[in-house]
Amino acid sequence: PMDEEWCRQVDRRLHALEMRNAVDEVHRLAVEKRLGSIEDMLKWLVRLVFGALLTALITYVLKGGFLAI
Repeated sequence: PMDEEWCRQVDRRLHALEMRNAVDEVHRLAVEKRLGSIEDMLKWLVRLVFGALLTALITYVLKGGFLAI
């Protein structure tokens, strides 16, 4: 009677904890994937900006930009 009810409550709580843990794991994996994508995009953005600045500097030097100084 009381022991059976207690066992059912423990089973329900355990099931709820396992379900919450599974949902949290899926959510964590999704967040990790999104963060990885953001990191990759930022890496390429930095490369693009650095490449543009380097190209601008080389163009400036080749057109005699430092000769006027």
